[in-house]
Amino acid sequence: MFRKTWVIVLLAALIMAAAGCSQPEKIQGANAREGILDLRGGDFSGNQTRAMDGEWQFYPDKLLEPGQTEEEFSTYMRVPKSWNNYPTPYGYADGKGYGTYRLTLLTDPEPSVLAIRLPTISTAYKLWINGEVRAEMGRVGTDEASEKPAQTPHVVTFANEPGKTELVLQVSNFHHQRGGIWGQLDIGAPTAIIEQHTRDAGHNAGLFGSLVIIGLYHIALFALRREEKFTIHFGLLCLVVGIRTVVTDEALLLRWVPSISWEAGFKMEYLTLVLSAVAAYMYVNRLFPLDTSRRLRIYVLSVSTLFTGIILLLPSYELSRMLPLFQVFIVSIALYLVVVLIRGFIRKREGSVFVLVGVMVFILSVINDILYYMESLHSTDLVPLGLFFFILMQAFIISTRFSKALRSVETVSEQLLELNNHLEDRIEERTVALRKSKEEIEATNIELEKLERSRRHLLTNISHDLRTPMTLIQGYLEAMQDGIVQGKDQQDHYVRMMLGKIESLNRLISDLFELSKLESGQVTFDRKKVLLRNWIDDIREFYELDIENRGMQLHIVEPDTARADSDRISVFMDEMRINQALGNLIYNALKHMQPGGLIKLVFTYNPVRRKIILDVRDDGSGIASEDLPFIFDRFYKKDKSRNSAGGGSGIGLAIVKEIIELHEGQVSADSVPGEGASFRIELPAKEEEGTR
Repeated sequence: MFRKTWVIVLLAALIMAAAGCSQPEKIQGANAREGILDLRGGDFSGNQTRAMDGEWQFYPDKLLEPGQTEEEFSTYMRVPKSWNNYPTPYGYADGKGYGTYRLTLLTDPEPSVLAIRLPTISTAYKLWINGEVRAEMGRVGTDEASEKPAQTPHVVTFANEPGKTELVLQVSNFHHQRGGIWGQLDIGAPTAIIEQHTRDAGHNAGLFGSLVIIGLYHIALFALRREEKFTIHFGLLCLVVGIRTVVTDEALLLRWVPSISWEAGFKMEYLTLVLSAVAAYMYVNRLFPLDTSRRLRIYVLSVSTLFTGIILLLPSYELSRMLPLFQVFIVSIALYLVVVLIRGFIRKREGSVFVLVGVMVFILSVINDILYYMESLHSTDLVPLGLFFFILMQAFIISTRFSKALRSVETVSEQLLELNNHLEDRIEERTVALRKSKEEIEATNIELEKLERSRRHLLTNISHDLRTPMTLIQGYLEAMQDGIVQGKDQQDHYVRMMLGKIESLNRLISDLFELSKLESGQVTFDRKKVLLRNWIDDIREFYELDIENRGMQLHIVEPDTARADSDRISVFMDEMRINQALGNLIYNALKHMQPGGLIKLVFTYNPVRRKIILDVRDDGSGIASEDLPFIFDRFYKKDKSRNSAGGGSGIGLAIVKEIIELHEGQVSADSVPGEGASFRIELPAKEEEGTR
């Protein structure tokens, strides 16, 4: 049991790890020093980006534009890092303030187009590149009244000046307890930067959609089965974290609904932080009620209600200063949940292993986010991913519970069925015996009918299919007797052809016996993988001379080499039996053609359907349209039907159809009377990799 559990956990972890496997390649290089970032020699032609970390020039308490920089008042500030961490007069301990960042990029002499990905910057900024305004988020101000906050990541493209490019970035913050640039800026080719930006947005949107769907699903489960109260709390947890996903990082909600103000989005971010902790607590509380404290539940709900009121009423700046208090509340709940789950694990509560592992991962993601927002860890927002892992564990719990419930229902059903069966055992035994006897009699009758049909078909097939090869051998022998065949080489060639016909005849006799068993389901084919090239060569050698001796021509069209190579296409078939079917079609066609006529074998390969298609075309008398639907029926012998060619028994094309269909193929016919007929054979095939 434990081994199976850890296999499931490992599989879920691998799924989570796959989410971060497609990251753009980072170009390694020295960080910016004293306001200068050297990009010379960097290759931005591919999917590569470079972080713009390092020392930027900073002008505190000044909103300077390009050309107004005052060197004597500047200092150097590390990016990414909030300006709260710098001493006065260069930093702002309370986060409130404004200033101008400046960075000079040293670039190659050749002009090129680059792009910069700007993170969320607290809480308004305006960017110039080479003297032109290229980005503005919110409105930069010198006090709270003049500033308009806004925070969403942004991508800026620009044509860099050969040799040197200047960036001037005005930043102000009067609405958050942390200000300045505390997110990483990336520079690279526009395609790489836009791809990174789009991927991150798509990642968040995908998480949001997944969490909302899963949340609504669990709420629906609660509506259908109210005994499982933990499902509604888990559903609410998914919805809350889903909303948090689109108000943090990429701030997708503010982009989807521009009418939502920055402060409303900020309050939603803090509100979802508190509510997610409460929902997680209530989920575990309902899942393991015997291991949690009812008094503590009242305390958690009371404190969360108080925090909700504070979040809704306080302005954004004062609210951001209370983040440590919220974090203490969340960590306290997390530690308590770990204790509860360990207790449940010791007491062997159902599903406690999955919940413990899921909660531990979720708690680690929460701790990561706390350290990330405190600038103690260079990371990203991992709570949505942590919850996604938690959801996987929850799915196993629900599956286990429903499986257990289903087994209980099945057990009860079996017990009831056993009681009912006990009352009717004697009747059932007699009924079963009678039914079995009836089935045996019916099966015996069906088998006898099949054997009788097979016997009749066997005799008919022998009279039909032995005539053609015997006639050919007789013709070869008469030609040798009459002296038409002269020279040892030509005689040897005819002998080989006759031996081949005899071998084919022996195989044909065996085939006829086995084909007679078709209706009894006892036919076996010797199917092997045959290269199309070899098959075509065999057909040419086997039929070409014979057809020419009859005064006809054979033309073989191979697959278009631009689409497929005959040396790489293989057909899984019994070649002798397929050639038997093909021979029936060819010799039937010869009987309806004039001297000098042409038989064309056209091979094509359909890579989508994985079919080799063989069209057998002749320019003979054709087939009447009223005969076409019936020519593959056994014993169809209308005067002009191909199935009755030459006074035959009417099973030649029926045998063709049986052989092809037993190869999982299809055969069809088309004709215009007086212009010839075309028979199409389709057989499964595939193109081998690396076969030559």
